[in-house]
Amino acid sequence: MILITGAAGHIGKRLAQRCLGDGIDFIGIDYVDNAELPRDRFSRLDVRDPAVAELIEKKSVDSIIHLAFCTKIKADAATMHDIDINGSKNVAECAVKKGIQNIVFISSGRVYGDLKREGGMYDSEGTYLNPVDDPYAQNKIEAEKLFQDYGKKHGIKVAILRLGIVCWKGGGAGTGDMLKAASRTGRFIALGRHNPPVQLVHVDDVIDACLNAIGKEGIFDIVSENTMPIVDMFAEAARMGGKKPSCIRLPEKPTLFAVAILWKLGLSPVPPLYLKMFGYDITRDLSKTINVLGRPRYTIQQILKEIV
Repeated sequence: MILITGAAGHIGKRLAQRCLGDGIDFIGIDYVDNAELPRDRFSRLDVRDPAVAELIEKKSVDSIIHLAFCTKIKADAATMHDIDINGSKNVAECAVKKGIQNIVFISSGRVYGDLKREGGMYDSEGTYLNPVDDPYAQNKIEAEKLFQDYGKKHGIKVAILRLGIVCWKGGGAGTGDMLKAASRTGRFIALGRHNPPVQLVHVDDVIDACLNAIGKEGIFDIVSENTMPIVDMFAEAARMGGKKPSCIRLPEKPTLFAVAILWKLGLSPVPPLYLKMFGYDITRDLSKTINVLGRPRYTIQQILKEIV
């Protein structure tokens, strides 16, 4: 029996539906409702609630896939930390209390951050991370270490999955929706002269990885096998949509300065960090992931077709 936290989120609800369709025993929880699931497969429960332990015992849960994390970009730091870290700690403590054998923690490729900048840190496998001013990524790193520490101390197998840019049919939160917009208008933006290679990942490959990681240990990157320069990727999305690609290049420093001011005034829908990430190269070698969890099914080109 699997406990899926964050079962009303973009990935969680799709993972729950896969389990439901494939006959995999699971129970999902979230602080908001998921009306798509049968009542015996979902409980409205906050990950910070100690009652998680009672649910684990009642449902005879032996494995946890922990997706619940604060994704609201306008949430204050204290709220994010409370949900992300205290929620993760409560899940870990409930797991220990009730003898859970396996935990799969869903992290993010955003933990890599700006790899060309000094002042970062190294993870348990010696990989350099530099999330700079990204509180979401910083909390992911802290939660990764938390689960690894609990795993070592209590003999729980912990697998950490660092997801790339997750997309699905018709778009995807953030970049996926931007690619969809480019396919409809042909227009997209680029930051300065940056054109870093990127990797997408289809949500179906994320779900495969979540299920395949149960009982495994280590850190795994979950992304497409191939890469594509970001400007080329948006141009390809435009062409797939029957539009002529039109790249709008914005000067880096003035744009980031202006967006930072607009963000503070509540006039920008995205923080400057999101634009900064257009200049990062965080592509990963998938050899370890393929050897342990299997090969992803979708290439970037196939993902773009799904989006468009």
